[in-house]
Amino acid sequence: MSSTSEPIQQNQNALNVEVGKTSHATVEAIAFDHFGITGRAVTLSSERDETFLIQTDTGSDYVLKIANPAERTDILEFQTQALIHLAAKALPLPLPRAVPTKNGEMLLALPLADKRRTARLLTFLDGQQLYKARRSFEQMDALGKMLALLGKGLADFRPQVPQQTLLWDICNAAALIAFVPHVEPLRQTMVSHALESFDKLANGAMRTLRRQVIHNDFNPHNILVSETDPAMVTGVIDFGDMVEAPLINDLAVALSYQIGAENSLDDAVAMLQAYHRVRPLDPLEITCLPTLLRTRLAMTVIITEWRAALYPDNRDYILRNHPIALAGLTRLVDHTDADLGAFFRQKIGDLS
Repeated sequence: MSSTSEPIQQNQNALNVEVGKTSHATVEAIAFDHFGITGRAVTLSSERDETFLIQTDTGSDYVLKIANPAERTDILEFQTQALIHLAAKALPLPLPRAVPTKNGEMLLALPLADKRRTARLLTFLDGQQLYKARRSFEQMDALGKMLALLGKGLADFRPQVPQQTLLWDICNAAALIAFVPHVEPLRQTMVSHALESFDKLANGAMRTLRRQVIHNDFNPHNILVSETDPAMVTGVIDFGDMVEAPLINDLAVALSYQIGAENSLDDAVAMLQAYHRVRPLDPLEITCLPTLLRTRLAMTVIITEWRAALYPDNRDYILRNHPIALAGLTRLVDHTDADLGAFFRQKIGDLS
């Protein structure tokens, strides 16, 4: 492969730099002093930032995010502007809203532990994370519609997109070949095959796919559903991996978290069909989808195994999506991309 890991290593500092541990007292002081909110801080799990739930007595809770010291301000601004853009849309999207400081700032610069950090406050969305909920056809249908609506909302979002080489961007998958030695030896052939297939696609058909800003992380930990009705989506969170990329990549990411589960092909088809009803896919996108799906599964296996070895204290959180990604990648071994593409085309054709 022509790509190397060097750009990834140079630009993905937020995944390579450990954050400090800000005390709850400090977090509560930030919420009060800068946002006028009195509440109790509770630490939430996070991949690269510090994230806190601010519980209040008013019935409205918040999420305070203190960015990794290596996270660039322009990238945080990009994410915040996307939320503001979506909030102005007349679409049924349950998303967090960015809350300004008392001075009207969306991003708050803070000197913490001798490092410059950036804080943001978001509204808290209620619900249980999708991975804890009972699965159903109705749920997959709702997820497909929600992702398509989110893509619609972002279709005309055309900011100055920050130049970055994001580790979780499928477009950069070829660079991960350098990280394959970190993968369990018995799995290396499987993930290498996926990356090689992607390299061919990236240098061919993928260049003509329609592009826009996408969420890029529609996974079961970032989707909230009702505890009484698991088919009702109550929240889509975490815009931290948002990129400008082929639109179909967003669907590949979402499907990758369904393909490893029981009845996975049925679930994937239900989500695919629901998406297509709201945001019709073109033939080339459907042709590319199997390769992109397989690539994302391989990426999850590679990145999580590499990072779990780097940060053993955060191993459980880092590996949370590893089992289902490995199961999905293994399940696809006996299916060619051409066969999967034909299968997806048939299922979408059934809608007409």
